[in-house]
Amino acid sequence: MQYEDILNHIGPFGKYQKLLVFALFLVIIPPPFHFIGQVFLAANTDHWCAVPASQMINCSQLQLAECQEEQKSYSIPYEIDDDGNKVYSSCERYVMNDEDVGRNMSFNSTDVISCDAGWKFDHSRYKSTINEDFSLVCDRQDLPAYAQSVWFAGLMVGSFVWGSVGDWIGRRKTFILTVILVTISSTVTSFVPNFTAYTAMRFFTAACAYGIYLMIYVLASEIVGPKNRVGATTVLFLAFAVGYMILSLLAFLLKEWRHLQLAISLPFVLTFLVIIVFPESPRWLITKGRYKEATKIIEKIAKVNGTEAPEDLLDKLSEDSKEDKKQPSRIPVTQLDLIRTPNLRKKTLILWVDWFVVNMVYYGLSLSTSALGVDDYLAAFVSGAIEIPSNLFCWYVMNRFGRRITLVAFYIFGGVFCLITIFIPLGAARAAVALLGKFAISAAFSHIYIYSLEIYPTIIRSIGIGTSSMVARVSGILCPIILILGKYWKPLPLCVFGGSAIIAGVLSLMLPETMGYSLPDTIQDGENFGKGRSFQLCVKGNDDGENESPTQAPIDYLPLSTMDQTPKQPVDV
Repeated sequence: MQYEDILNHIGPFGKYQKLLVFALFLVIIPPPFHFIGQVFLAANTDHWCAVPASQMINCSQLQLAECQEEQKSYSIPYEIDDDGNKVYSSCERYVMNDEDVGRNMSFNSTDVISCDAGWKFDHSRYKSTINEDFSLVCDRQDLPAYAQSVWFAGLMVGSFVWGSVGDWIGRRKTFILTVILVTISSTVTSFVPNFTAYTAMRFFTAACAYGIYLMIYVLASEIVGPKNRVGATTVLFLAFAVGYMILSLLAFLLKEWRHLQLAISLPFVLTFLVIIVFPESPRWLITKGRYKEATKIIEKIAKVNGTEAPEDLLDKLSEDSKEDKKQPSRIPVTQLDLIRTPNLRKKTLILWVDWFVVNMVYYGLSLSTSALGVDDYLAAFVSGAIEIPSNLFCWYVMNRFGRRITLVAFYIFGGVFCLITIFIPLGAARAAVALLGKFAISAAFSHIYIYSLEIYPTIIRSIGIGTSSMVARVSGILCPIILILGKYWKPLPLCVFGGSAIIAGVLSLMLPETMGYSLPDTIQDGENFGKGRSFQLCVKGNDDGENESPTQAPIDYLPLSTMDQTPKQPVDV
């Protein structure tokens, strides 16, 4: 008996699955706090050199703001910008003796030194940031970006670890373990004494947070029926956008970074409530030969759905297991099978480029909202909110116009908007155009997960998704470094993001359309799939003249150790 038959019998998306997806939706909301949190934790604020106490001016007759301005005017070098405003140096001050206090030394003076007495920070927007607490300014100003690269390295390590752990001890135990570890590591981050400890704890949090994502997406795909998996996955994607928006509100209310870090860590405690209803995957139990436990969970699902489990299910599962053992063993597949044959190699390389680019551009735009010339909190909130219609729009056009042409459009439009942004002055107009680019790239991010599942043949589908996501993690590590290079030429990051998105869109024209076609199962199927129709724009049916849902093609069980955070396909049991 096939596992898909069991799901169809008990209800592929009944009351039980809907309640479970809702619970998983709530669990996914906190992790985005940490994915995007450094936008506020390491926010750039105005700063200037502090002067020794002996050289402070007497402010007894002045208001605080006036005193601060007077102190800066004679101790800090400045330039006059195009609008006639003073722009004070952030990293230098005038050389003065104690007897110079009270004189105005700012005019025609060239005798300056670097900030030897620390810095003063503008607290009008942020009460404290890691930049202030750990002195991450001037010659250390690039360290927060490197910390973000370390975060993405943590995600990469997590993808190696938690897939194997999930196969070994199960989805439920792995989920519980990762929630405990993330709760501890993210909370400890609020109290770290230095930047090294901060970066180390962020790395650990990223690695464990990845495990939460992986277990949630896999469990959802293994309990929800094939026709509903795309919809369920889209709903879970929306949770990331909701978390993004909530983060902006929390950052607006909590202006001190340690308070904010603690506030975005404590919600993980509420996640423990979901553990009560978080089941073990029946599919995983069946593959491990634990048929009694699997049968018990299937019967529970059927009861909540108002249906009944198949008769003599336990006996049927046991008999199928005996038959499977009589079948000849399958030749193992490896990552090399992705590039062994020419057509499959072409599609694999293009998908790797697509994953690399979409991850880089998405996080590049998300981490640079403060550079749009509008309020940081508003820009971040809108940037998260726009992902909700983006995901829903992606879901609609994929099923209406097909996969390939919509992905091409998302990439090209996203790239064009990034390039247009370069020529627009800071302000609301620039933010609006950049957000249109974010809309398109967010849609491409959701799109590429589903499209890749449909292109890779069944036998190497999990391996293909896993390697594609590894490539994306590399671009995540590089993304903050690209943003750093913007200090040498401001348009550089947007040029890289826009240009690479357009290139990815053009390359995607060489991918085959998958909607309406039976999906490939074997390596040979994957090699033949799409030959001669790479530039075909219309959507055709299968051999029977019907549009076949791509998510209905069966796939043999493959271990999570070869996967990334992407839903599995149906298996035979």
